[in-house]
Amino acid sequence: MPLRRIVVGVDFSPGSEVATERASELATSHGAELVLVHAGAVAEAPDVPASMQPTVDAYLDVLRDTLASDRARLDALQAKLVAAGVQVSHVVVDRDADDALVETATEIGADLVITGARELSSARRWLLGSVAEKVVRAAPCSVLCARAGDPDRGFSRIVVGTDYSEGATLALARAVDVAEPGATIDVVHCFQLGLWPGAGVPSTDVVDAYRELRAELTRDAEARGRAAIARFADAKVTFRIALREDNPREALRAVAAEVHADLIVVGSHGRRGLRRWLVGSVAESVISDSPCSVLVAR
Repeated sequence: MPLRRIVVGVDFSPGSEVATERASELATSHGAELVLVHAGAVAEAPDVPASMQPTVDAYLDVLRDTLASDRARLDALQAKLVAAGVQVSHVVVDRDADDALVETATEIGADLVITGARELSSARRWLLGSVAEKVVRAAPCSVLCARAGDPDRGFSRIVVGTDYSEGATLALARAVDVAEPGATIDVVHCFQLGLWPGAGVPSTDVVDAYRELRAELTRDAEARGRAAIARFADAKVTFRIALREDNPREALRAVAAEVHADLIVVGSHGRRGLRRWLVGSVAESVISDSPCSVLVAR
């Protein structure tokens, strides 16, 4: 599934620079159109007493100067990317950053939104979330949260979470899309049996039944994993299947650490409303503290 249109958020922060570099690489390799999105606007003058008007005017002048400077920097960034052979345009949107990215992606039919990662305290993250997490909740397409420290080009060590659903199949396809030739993709499937019923030491029959059930689940998961990767037999990558008896978030983090992954890919089930706010999703929990970039496939 080639990428045709890519949207990247630009606020000139270090995280934004990482996201823009990754976006330009993917746009070049896929021949995709790249759209730089900057969220910025000058607020309307508030209704204040006459004595405060000079202060308000000075404040609005600063905002106008900042926006003019940002527009000039966007022009310079676009010219730099055009010179490098990237098909690129830019827009300035009068919205918050997450809304600006989602609305632009929706309007142009983007295949991928790329954001930078910001390190937030746990309390602030819980209350506000990051731009990346907010975009993941609302974006109409896949979202890549790019982190500093990844390789300069491409992704060569990728971990993909799968439950063998339609969303997981899309996640695997997106992983193949962004993988460098010769990359290794570890496909991780998790299962949890829980504890056996009753108290005390289990009987031999219970232990034997538990072991047999676990063995059956393992055989079934391995067979489904082989079937999943068989769809991408022509891909120039190496697949490995990893089965973990653990919750998805911890398993993905563990495998990513073991293989020194530069990208984790997960599917999004599109959960909405109160349940998502209370429980969250695997995608959002991985994004919040992943050691590497995260791609949420939708």
